[in-house]
Amino acid sequence: MIDRTAVRRLTLVSAVLFAVAGAAALAVWRSPALAGGIALGFALGLTPFLSWTWIASGWDRPGRRAAAVAFLLIKMALYAGALWLLVMRDVVSPAGVAVGLTIVVFTFVGGALLMPPAKPNGAHP
Repeated sequence: MIDRTAVRRLTLVSAVLFAVAGAAALAVWRSPALAGGIALGFALGLTPFLSWTWIASGWDRPGRRAAAVAFLLIKMALYAGALWLLVMRDVVSPAGVAVGLTIVVFTFVGGALLMPPAKPNGAHP
């Protein structure tokens, strides 16, 4: 099962790294498009991790699979729309999107590898 505490902790670490990267994009390169791309990449990268806890928690319940599939299809449409509207129209930088996605993925993968495994519910120390 997905450990909600770990997801929250890794989300916070990702948010701090995102804020630092976005501030650097604005301060050093003076590029709102790069900072916007980092923000978009962060949002697109974080969405699957946050939605997995909801999807995995009730996958075995009747009717929940259909809702999860509908949610995933809507999520993919939102991804495509955001990327098309913002990247293809040169509102945000594609490199910034890649940086934002990379921040989230490296934080979650690294955190998953470095964190101790979660104790099962009801386990005694």
